[in-house]
Amino acid sequence: MDKLAIITFVLVGFYSVGLLILRWGIVRYQQSFRRSPSGVMPTVSVVVSLHNEASNIPGLLTALLAQHYPGNRIEFILVNDRSTDATGTLLQKWAHRDSRIRYIDISQTPAGIAPKKYALSQAIAHANGEIILQTDADGHPSPNWVREMVSFFTPEVGVVLGYAPYFQQPPYHKLFHRLLALEYCSIAGIALATAAWQQPATAVGTNLAYRREVFEAINGYGNYWHIPSGDDDLFVQEVRRRTQWRFAFATTPGSFVWNAPPTHFRQFYHQRLRFASKGFLYSPTITAALIGFYLMNVFLFTGSIASLWHTATFPLWLMSLLFKIVGEGIFMYTVCGKLQQRSLMHVFPLAALLHIPYVIYFGLAAQFSTYRWKDNTGKGSLLYRRSNN
Repeated sequence: MDKLAIITFVLVGFYSVGLLILRWGIVRYQQSFRRSPSGVMPTVSVVVSLHNEASNIPGLLTALLAQHYPGNRIEFILVNDRSTDATGTLLQKWAHRDSRIRYIDISQTPAGIAPKKYALSQAIAHANGEIILQTDADGHPSPNWVREMVSFFTPEVGVVLGYAPYFQQPPYHKLFHRLLALEYCSIAGIALATAAWQQPATAVGTNLAYRREVFEAINGYGNYWHIPSGDDDLFVQEVRRRTQWRFAFATTPGSFVWNAPPTHFRQFYHQRLRFASKGFLYSPTITAALIGFYLMNVFLFTGSIASLWHTATFPLWLMSLLFKIVGEGIFMYTVCGKLQQRSLMHVFPLAALLHIPYVIYFGLAAQFSTYRWKDNTGKGSLLYRRSNN
């Protein structure tokens, strides 16, 4: 027990130092990053894959058509991906209203290719824009979204990561929703910090922009065409590994794309399984860090409980837990401030306590489980590796 307590304390120390390094990346990014001149407006293709999204189409297209960007330099390419509802009919009607809207119908996905990746690749193949701007059907971008995201493309930047916060006004104002919003903000914080160090670990497809030549340079989704998710985080990691392009993260409120949190537990459960399912598909460095992070949480949970009976080690376990919470608190305070989400820190103490069992369960379950995402089924990365060997 003494040795385990010491090992855990060391892991927490490395973790806390890592958070400080990530935090410094955010501060450094804020001090040094420059944006392109306001008059630079490259051609933009906004691409969206829609599968049975009829209820979201009016809100999405109203927001897209309200973008403050020259009409002759923007197009909206929407893909009706095997929908069985009125998605196709609605897209056709909207396309007749505005010449900037183009739509593609897909009735079948080729074997071995994930449906969403195929749909997005078809949209990009038909795109005329220099910049590809990707979002989801349930996203709610502000009128300045395109202009703000594009402004982060300097000549050396090939990918701009964006923030997609959860709505927090009623009916999404309860404690459960605020906990989810804080967690989502923490994921954005990791994306921001690692992108600042030019080592992006994650991204979100609801708000992501890249040069079309970048997408073409790595053959779209590289080695991950078959995986249902990963059109965001696995994509940016492929760009990092295979190109010399730099990364930026859009931090201005006008660049945010708001979306609704999960509305019921089953949706939340399968979404989190999907989020955590790719741990062993990342680069060896990121995978090793995730394993260390997971073991730290397992040791903290089991050791802290055991220390109630082995009281001699209790102070060391308590110190480890406090160091973890303080390190996370400092990091999240910086992240929430940078992303205009400081009010979420009110739920941080509870989130910090729930975080350990949350990580332990989903970190393990996601690797060996299948999940449902709309009409698609995915599985954890260990199951993928086992089936491919």
